[in-house]
Amino acid sequence: MLLTKDASIYTLTKEYPFLIDALANHNKSFEKLKNPLLRQTVGRVASVEKAAGMGDESVLSLLLFIAGEIMTTTGESVEIAPPDARGVQGADTKASQEQRLAALKEIIKDLHDGVEFSQLQDKFNKTVGDITPQEIAALEQTLVNEGLPETEIKRMCHLHAALFQNALEGQQMPQVPPGHPVHTYLKENAQAKKLIAEIREALGPSNTPTDAQWPFVLKRLSSLVQELAGIQTHYVRKENQLFPLLEKHDLSAPGKVMWEVHDDIRGKFRRAQELLADDNRVEGSAAVQDLIDEVAEMIRKEENILFPMCLQLLTEEDWNRCRLGDDEIGYSFGVTPEGEWSASAVSLAGGASQSGLVDLSTGQLPREVVDAILCNLPVDVSFVDPDDRVAYYSDSAHRIFPRSAAVIGREVKNCHPPKSVHMVTEILEAFKRGERDKAEFWLELGGKFIHIEYLALRNKQGAYLGCLEVGQDATHLRSLTGQRRLLEWE
Repeated sequence: MLLTKDASIYTLTKEYPFLIDALANHNKSFEKLKNPLLRQTVGRVASVEKAAGMGDESVLSLLLFIAGEIMTTTGESVEIAPPDARGVQGADTKASQEQRLAALKEIIKDLHDGVEFSQLQDKFNKTVGDITPQEIAALEQTLVNEGLPETEIKRMCHLHAALFQNALEGQQMPQVPPGHPVHTYLKENAQAKKLIAEIREALGPSNTPTDAQWPFVLKRLSSLVQELAGIQTHYVRKENQLFPLLEKHDLSAPGKVMWEVHDDIRGKFRRAQELLADDNRVEGSAAVQDLIDEVAEMIRKEENILFPMCLQLLTEEDWNRCRLGDDEIGYSFGVTPEGEWSASAVSLAGGASQSGLVDLSTGQLPREVVDAILCNLPVDVSFVDPDDRVAYYSDSAHRIFPRSAAVIGREVKNCHPPKSVHMVTEILEAFKRGERDKAEFWLELGGKFIHIEYLALRNKQGAYLGCLEVGQDATHLRSLTGQRRLLEWE
């Protein structure tokens, strides 16, 4: 048997199952191999060389260990193909990774400073050559930590994607079993791709139908764009499920950047639908073309960067929580999780409930009654603790804005679109300083009149306890006139 640095970890562990425990005991970084899902996904694309980099050891050292285990356990003869010089020493491998990140940072900063793209593409090919989704995420996080605003990264993200495109497209998307959250995301993307293809066909080769064609095209475009708008539920799940889990692993930048792009796409949906409703042929067609290009680009970012990175980073418990929370938000295009993979039972509340009564200032109530009261109030309630982390939300069927259990413990600034974070921060800081006790907003949303209040909670001594957010659909209340003093069942 010839063992090389390019040998697949998945193939090796499938042929020699004893390597799973052996590698886990050899290096803590390889304990993930005990997870069957990760072996089926990341393991399929991870070579011995990549595994050595993840485990921060030399390629030669890992090759020698694997060969020794196989020979000792099976008696087979194993020949090792020596790796190149760069993989011989662990320190050199680590230095190479640091050099790659430094080179990437320099290229991206040059890109933001306006250096010609073709020049940087050539520099990228010579100094980096290829890149993994994990390296892209680490790059974004490093740039944000060093002070580059997420909005600036978002502004250049299409050029980033173009810079990395050739390297990323050569990598295989890990396979996941039906029922897994990523499998469901991919099913939704497949439906979105079909709709995008139909929209391109309706627009025609010129991307702008003629005056004669327009009456026949308009109705079809309006219907297809409305159907494609269902992808926004897919985005909401990412924002409330995947992004909080990435934050747990100290990767907040990719989610923040992607959320900003989500908001841009939402704006493009609104503009395209408004122009189509106004029967605007030229601007409407251009807006639809712009929209589908953005949605298609987001799909590429998900499948080349976000999903492979999540499969590498998130644990089995993370995926369980993700799957159990997904149902609360819903799915796009009628897609539902189905198949062999199912989430194990986990406590989304973070601990077992206790029996007994809750002592309140004006009485005592069983815990289940307190929960039932909060969930049946005709308003949405959320509570942010003094450290600005979400500690509670009322899990009611009538919620205006989606929530899932992944939000608990999350910094509240990460629960809002990046463009409104400054306002949330300003409110909380004013509450903490004792300068304000209330902030009030109202807006029209989908034909509804939404009223939202932020309230500072304080104890009897005036110490700040946290922020209570109360939101409600006040459309009905706003419409009431006169009086009703007698019982009238509706």
